[in-house]
Amino acid sequence: MRHKLAALAVTTVMVAGGSLAGATSAFATIDPPAGGWDHTWTTTDAKQGGTVYVEEHGDIVQVCDTAADGVSPLVDVSYFNSTTDEWIHRYQLKAVGGVGSCASASASQGGAYDLPEGAQIEVVVWLNEVPDHASGHIYLNDH
Repeated sequence: MRHKLAALAVTTVMVAGGSLAGATSAFATIDPPAGGWDHTWTTTDAKQGGTVYVEEHGDIVQVCDTAADGVSPLVDVSYFNSTTDEWIHRYQLKAVGGVGSCASASASQGGAYDLPEGAQIEVVVWLNEVPDHASGHIYLNDH
């Protein structure tokens, strides 16, 4: 829970600092991989205004705005470094442009988007101005 709050604090600092635009890459909606997504999660607000999709192979993460509520969904991606026993924030994506808009990242972009194999990955999806509707999930990046 503490690392989740820290990630949200980092998010707030990034948004306030104006560095969010340079920290993410937005693409047109990508089709689900063959066989579908490995993981799909939504925000916990009544309209479920944000949905994140994860495909482990290729480290594909996509966040989409799924409700016409005037609020943009974000996703924070972190991994657990077992050597240092700490959660490391890798990147954040924000879907801007209203309902139906998406932002995506994948390992093919390199750097922070190439998530470590065999590590626990935490994905937190939330609404820009409503962090109390965050939905955090952990999976093992094993392929």
